[in-house]
Amino acid sequence: MIEQDRPAGPAPHAEVERIWPEEGDIRVLGRLHGLPGEAPQEGWRVTLTLREPRGPKAEWPAVVSGLDFEAVVPISGLAAPESPEKGVWDVHLTAGDTRLRVGRRLDDIRDKATIMIYPAQTFESAAGPVEVRPRYTVNENLSIDYGRVP
Repeated sequence: MIEQDRPAGPAPHAEVERIWPEEGDIRVLGRLHGLPGEAPQEGWRVTLTLREPRGPKAEWPAVVSGLDFEAVVPISGLAAPESPEKGVWDVHLTAGDTRLRVGRRLDDIRDKATIMIYPAQTFESAAGPVEVRPRYTVNENLSIDYGRVP
């Protein structure tokens, strides 16, 4: 019987260590994991892609030092005109051709979506108040939900 090599762990990704949703921002700190070779130190962006409905992207600068990263997302930029009532943003770190999903996979906590509940923040948009909340998906990835407040 011939054994095939198995991956040593999760695919390359941006591993979340802390999330601070406060004062109009969502601040994410963590480490780059599983990159082949050295990580570029410049040109990183936190890139959000609207999943529901699929469509636009939003980007802000991110800082990488060694393997550590910090990304700050201002919540006022998260109400998409393409989906005025509600939506879900998927979060990535990008630099050139490198695109890493932001998530938390290297711990022993399963089902984070029901355990790690982050506080919502509200901001005033042209169409009225919008509530924003970071959360983990069933695949342990970080997403950000938003919805109009009635």
